[in-house]
Amino acid sequence: MKRTLVNERIRSLVLTAIFIALITAFTFIPQTGYITITQIASITTLHIPVIIGGILLGRKNGLLLGFVFGLGSMIRSFMDPVFHAPFTNPLLSVVPRMFIGFIAHDIHRLFTKLMKKEKLAYPLSLGVVTFLHSITVIPLIYLFVKTGFHFYADLYPHDFEGFLVVITSIFSINSLIEIALAVLVGTPILIALKAAEEKEGGQGELGEDK
Repeated sequence: MKRTLVNERIRSLVLTAIFIALITAFTFIPQTGYITITQIASITTLHIPVIIGGILLGRKNGLLLGFVFGLGSMIRSFMDPVFHAPFTNPLLSVVPRMFIGFIAHDIHRLFTKLMKKEKLAYPLSLGVVTFLHSITVIPLIYLFVKTGFHFYADLYPHDFEGFLVVITSIFSINSLIEIALAVLVGTPILIALKAAEEKEGGQGELGEDK
């Protein structure tokens, strides 16, 4: 039986709530949303549910999921400012995360049209959106640390050029790992969720924005 519009909206709200709960929990449960490698570097996995949610639920819900991701990142940075002080600036912690949630749906639709097959579009969408997240965040880290445009700027020395090079190098390597994780983890999840949706008789995409 095909779902009604009301059922579609309820399903969308429920899935959005589930994604918000997961993002919130993984933000503060150690070694889940942020897998610590060194004191100054960690592998982020929270972009994965944001992108998945954006693809499935559309721009508005993707934007909301990105906001939750970013807000959690900013809160964590205040809890550990010594190594994460730049993320106390919402232009770094919140805005790029909202951006990836917002564009995920359209990036996926574009690749679906180009590839003519949705399953092939999933890994491409996950990889490209993660890459766009990285090339947005890394330059902002460099800029905000260099200029001190964040809270706790006094924790950093004025001559920070050498450390900035190290930081950007680490984050660049991390970005490659995060892209791989997004593709390897996100693709089977998207395929499973889409299959469940089709089994229940869903038509179109849950989050198609008008």
